[in-house]
Amino acid sequence: MNRFRIVEATLARELTNPYAYGTPDKSDCFMMGCALVDALEGTQIARKYAGAYKTLVGAQRALRKRGFKSLIDFWAVELGRPSVGAAEARFGDIVILRLADGAEHVGVCLGTRFVTKTEKGREDHGLSDVVAAFHIG
Repeated sequence: MNRFRIVEATLARELTNPYAYGTPDKSDCFMMGCALVDALEGTQIARKYAGAYKTLVGAQRALRKRGFKSLIDFWAVELGRPSVGAAEARFGDIVILRLADGAEHVGVCLGTRFVTKTEKGREDHGLSDVVAAFHIG
């Protein structure tokens, strides 16, 4: 299966899963990002972090407990590569979005837009909301 089909299938599955924090059979933005990395790189990150948190506060606590200051720090260490500039994101890459409320979200590059999952469902964002990107696959 090619990159486009893998990203398309993974996002479709993750976006239709019910929203819940920290569970791979349901999904939040972090688990959606983990599922995409797993699909493109053959890893098991989603399984590794499943159940590590059950709320937004719990997610932030789980990051700090593991020594990370932000999602950018987490992905740089987990992926073993530095972030790249937002404009360097390719189709299927993981991005970190900073939304109007100041919160960080994991998103996926779909070319000219960046998709994340919130409690309200799918949200699309522009390049100006991306603060970091990670090449995947």
